[in-house]
Amino acid sequence: MYHIVIPVDEDESRAAAAARFVTDLSAESGLNVNLDDVSVSIVNVFEEFQAIDEGGNVSSEDLYEEDKFPDSVLTARDQLADAGLSVDLVRRHGEPGQEVVEYAASVDADNIVVPGRKRSPVGKAVFGSVTQDIVLDADMPVTIV
Repeated sequence: MYHIVIPVDEDESRAAAAARFVTDLSAESGLNVNLDDVSVSIVNVFEEFQAIDEGGNVSSEDLYEEDKFPDSVLTARDQLADAGLSVDLVRRHGEPGQEVVEYAASVDADNIVVPGRKRSPVGKAVFGSVTQDIVLDADMPVTIV
C-alpha cells in the first residue's frame, strides 16, 4: 500500500488542489502508482498558541477539539473518497510542520503532498514556513502542488 499524507489548513481551494493531484496520479505524474493501492491521511493541525490580556489567559488547548475538522478537510476527504480512495482524517494540536512530519513518520508514509499557496514568480522560490519545515524535516519525499 502506498500511503500519502496531505496536510490541510482551512483553505478549501488548496485542499481541493492537493486532493485533485492525488486522484490524478499515474505514470505520467512521475509516480507509477495504481490508485487501488493508495491510502491517504488528511492531517489538520490546530496551531498551538497562548494569549494573555487583561481578561485573562487563553491557551489553544482550551479551544482545541480533536473531532472538529474545518470544511476544507471534509472537501478533500469527499473528493478523494469519490475517487475510491481509502481516506482517514487526523486532527493534531501543536506546531503544524512538526506535527505533520511526526505523523507521517509514525504511519511510515511514502509521500507528503503539500498544497502550496499562490505566489508571484519571485515568491515561488520561497515557501511558507510550514511547507519549509516539512520539506526540511521529512525523511520521505515531499511533493508541493
